[in-house]
Amino acid sequence: MKKEIILNFIIKILIITLAAAIILKLFVIEFYKISGISMEPAIHSGSTITVNKISYGLVIPFSDRTLFNWSRPERNDIIVYMYNNRMIIKRCVATAGDTLEYSYDSGYNLKVNGLTVPLSKQQYENLKNNTSVPENTVFALGDNFAISSDSRNYGFVPVNNVLGRVLCR
Repeated sequence: MKKEIILNFIIKILIITLAAAIILKLFVIEFYKISGISMEPAIHSGSTITVNKISYGLVIPFSDRTLFNWSRPERNDIIVYMYNNRMIIKRCVATAGDTLEYSYDSGYNLKVNGLTVPLSKQQYENLKNNTSVPENTVFALGDNFAISSDSRNYGFVPVNNVLGRVLCR
């Protein structure tokens, strides 16, 4: 009788622990192994990062968006979002309403929040009509401008598609 009570107690503890782990994994925290050098020197290829999935809102499990948001990415946050069915990690360099300035005297460049970012001619053509970051979006760049594919290539990232913020690197 006593063994049966102890066994039932252990089973209940295991079930509660498993349920808590599943909830944490689905909604709160995620670990990713980095493949690529677009965020160097901040994050190196092969390193593991920890992502807070509830930084900005409630992420829909197995989805590329949030159900609702209670906060928005801020400048300099390292964010996680999906693009072309891949998890992307980039730095938020501009938020809705931030001014975008372009120059093409000595190569194509974008000036945003004190940062001068090189652009290819195609990137310049894609972005030049935007003088500010549109509402409900962010402009995300890899720290390694030379090789990063980021908002310069595919445009602004909708806030509802930002799935978390990098906590540890």
